[in-house]
Amino acid sequence: MTTEISTPAGSVELDVLGALLAFDFIGFAQKSAALDPADPHYGRAVGVAFGLAARRRFPEGATPEEVDGYVADFLGSLEAGAEDFDPAFLARLITDGLDEGTAPGGEHPDPETTIQARLVLTLRLVRELGLDPDGQRELLAEAARRSAA
Repeated sequence: MTTEISTPAGSVELDVLGALLAFDFIGFAQKSAALDPADPHYGRAVGVAFGLAARRRFPEGATPEEVDGYVADFLGSLEAGAEDFDPAFLARLITDGLDEGTAPGGEHPDPETTIQARLVLTLRLVRELGLDPDGQRELLAEAARRSAA
């Protein structure tokens, strides 16, 4: 699945996410090299896509206990040697993603870890939601629209 998004700052990020969702790991690696952590909007488009997926997964919101349970299940599903994410950090990302008023980029102290966590969590959420390629393209297009606004 190739997704071309027209928003300048978010296009590369959403292309990276699109490659990940398509399990195009070569494309993911190539596109990731073009990400610029110095960009003031770095992580915004992925944050928007993550928030959309999180709100679809938890349409009624989630209690802190539900978020903690989700994080524990997520961390338990990672293969040995996978990124070691702090559970409290992941819970905060999910809680922030469920809050549509939260600006999805830049509010976390480590933008590299934040974008990595959001990419991996978004992949998991999309798989849980059963989004086919058309559903994935729709999610990415909606993220592009919201990122550009």
